[in-house]
Amino acid sequence: MGGDRRGSAAKEQAIARGLDRLREVLRARNLKMSSVREAIARAALAYEGHFRVDDLVRYLHASGVREAHMATVYRSLPLMIEAGLIQPALVPNGDGQVYEASFERERHDHLRCTGCGLVVEYKSETLEALQREIAARHGFELEEQVHELRGRCRKCRRAGASTPPPGSRRSRARTAERSPR
Repeated sequence: MGGDRRGSAAKEQAIARGLDRLREVLRARNLKMSSVREAIARAALAYEGHFRVDDLVRYLHASGVREAHMATVYRSLPLMIEAGLIQPALVPNGDGQVYEASFERERHDHLRCTGCGLVVEYKSETLEALQREIAARHGFELEEQVHELRGRCRKCRRAGASTPPPGSRRSRARTAERSPR
């Protein structure tokens, strides 16, 4: 139980640092941190897993932030990306862009099932080292890395599920619906 409180306190501190970073970006652009913009950023930073804009809007409305509309969230996205709070995830497949919190979070890659859309995050120091070595060998300094492995999960292989056509409802990345904690 004590560990949960410490983890929760650490997460709140990280969210506070993220909001400070967003305020810096806003100040540089002569913009202000509105209460709605702050609520959107808090929700994005707290979200567990990948999310779409409509996921954030639903969560915000359920939390009593009725002023958060799709357009408001869409206008906030570039600012949150610039501040390094969130990043676009590579996992969408026909149903719009997916995002994930990135502030003070270790880099990771994704496995995506082409049958059911399951997304699994993984880290591999060996793969990271190999990417750095390849970049250095070719005279590159890495600025961004995106790596996604696509295939069929065990459940889909066992069920004999066929791969749906790209853009079909079943083919989109379906991570479990999660809300901010």
